Amino acid sequence: MGSKFEVDDATGILMLSDKVGMTPEGGVAIKLVNKSGVNSVKGRMVEASTAQDNAYDLTGAEDFQPIGVEYESGVADGSECWVVIYGIAEVLLEDGTASTHGYWVKTSDTQAGRADASNAAPPGGTVTALEEHMREVGHCLEDKTSGTDVLAKIVMHFN
Repeated sequence: MGSKFEVDDATGILMLSDKVGMTPEGGVAIKLVNKSGVNSVKGRMVEASTAQDNAYDLTGAEDFQPIGVEYESGVADGSECWVVIYGIAEVLLEDGTASTHGYWVKTSDTQAGRADASNAAPPGGTVTALEEHMREVGHCLEDKTSGTDVLAKIVMHFN
């Protein structure tokens, strides 16, 4: 019996259907329309679009509603792009910050579409801290030094 699945030659994604796949890194990806206003950049965090069905926009700084990260770079606004929504993903770190394996990861405080992997654990104990926990995107899998446009692998999940 032959395989029903295909591999997307451009991305290496094992396509389970036209809209769902598994990345080589171990992430679950879906195709959504890029409505960020600019070309996609691998690792940028996204949220559901409020302007178009089946589309996404970039998360803002301190955003509470991330749904995934862009898997591809260079996909034009208005075109379909693979977005990792669960499992292992690479996120673009907030410029000038490092990542530490085992640390908690959330949306950046200062940069749209970026992640902060510099906290050992989420804040706790107050209502504000509970709200902060809703910015979680997962847990870091690797140490990376600070720099500009640094990608770090995480196990992605959302609260």
